[in-house]
Amino acid sequence: MRRSSLASQIELNVTGQEPETSSQKDQAKDQAKSFMRSLRRTFRIAVFLAIAAGFIAVILFIWVETILARPSQQAADIILEIKRGDGRVVISQRLNQIGIIHHPFVYQIEEWRRGNTYNPRAGEYVFPKGVNLAEAMDIIHAGKAVQHSITIAEGLSARQVVDIILADHRLDGELSAIPDEGSLLPETYFFLRHADRNALIKRMQASQEIHFSEIWAERHDDHIITNIQDAVILASIVEKETGRSGERALVASVFLNRLKKGMRLQSDPTVIYGLEQAGIEVDQLHKQLKHDSPWNTYVINGLPKTPIANPGLASFRAVIHPAISDYYYFVADGKGGHRFAKTYEEHKANIALWKNSKTNQQ
Repeated sequence: MRRSSLASQIELNVTGQEPETSSQKDQAKDQAKSFMRSLRRTFRIAVFLAIAAGFIAVILFIWVETILARPSQQAADIILEIKRGDGRVVISQRLNQIGIIHHPFVYQIEEWRRGNTYNPRAGEYVFPKGVNLAEAMDIIHAGKAVQHSITIAEGLSARQVVDIILADHRLDGELSAIPDEGSLLPETYFFLRHADRNALIKRMQASQEIHFSEIWAERHDDHIITNIQDAVILASIVEKETGRSGERALVASVFLNRLKKGMRLQSDPTVIYGLEQAGIEVDQLHKQLKHDSPWNTYVINGLPKTPIANPGLASFRAVIHPAISDYYYFVADGKGGHRFAKTYEEHKANIALWKNSKTNQQ
């Protein structure tokens, strides 16, 4: 007994603790077993949750892919406008409204999956009949919006062009000013809905400057017209005098021949333009030929101070490359064209023919 007590005393002195009893050892074993059971239970739960999560992910993936690939319920192709600032919720709602049925969550998931490379753009888009959600999102991302067009006919004045642009409700913005007469190129222009009106005017001016400069560079060195603005002015007169493509170069030759000889151009459209600028109604033009204006070529020498319309490429080209002729006069033939004459006597005879044709038509 003394030795056991002494051993215990020695063990206590060495470890600083009471020696472990058998019950304490059993308790430690039980705790270890309980911990392992808890760990195994947690592992099984984790595995189950992982499997469940995987199963849910597969189901979710299949559901999302099914919705993305499901054809729309549209009865026909539909044009839909995506406005600037529209977010995923608004875009999703608008696609649903046109028959591309889906849960907004699907759109959000697909947008997230596409990442930063997906960039919906504002514009009007055509969604074909039967398009699915994935294809619709591709269309919006590609930015291939509907192109609208506006056609400016040859021979319109700057004021008339402005009126056309202002009346087109597909365009936005107020025009800051009426452009200079003759500075706009008549042709068909394409634009996106809500395009700025001032930007469209600038495009028309830039197009005219580029194309006319190219044609102007082709002129012969001995051409009587020495600057491009004068060429535009004469082209505007040619434009208003004839709409026949085969006559433009001949009409241009008449005016150039008269300029070379120092004769007044005596062009009726210049009189009409001056009257319009003065707010005077054109009535019985033959009685208004002496109207005092800086455009009336019956009373001024040379060219008017500005163009009288916006000439097209064909009329400008006719001025730069006129026909070679000895004509100094022309008058309507009553059939949409003109009769040309070298002398005033021939011209008077052509006028008589024109009057007779008008009488016969009446």
